[in-house]
Amino acid sequence: MNSIQIKQRIHDYIDQANERFLMLVNEMIDADKKQDWWDDLDPNIQASIDRALAQSEQGKGRPHYEVMSEIRAKHQK
Repeated sequence: MNSIQIKQRIHDYIDQANERFLMLVNEMIDADKKQDWWDDLDPNIQASIDRALAQSEQGKGRPHYEVMSEIRAKHQK
């Protein structure tokens, strides 16, 4: 079952669900929104992102549009 099928199944179920189920789903949504995705990242990934941000603030690196332009130029030959 792919994600589109799962979403459709959930939509169909919610349309017929009782209030108890809807309240449970609503609480799950609220709990999910309160959770910070950053805290779920592996510490090595967090450190890598922090290093990249520091490098960017120091002017190191190149803007995305420059890199993409270069890649397109190389692969459109």
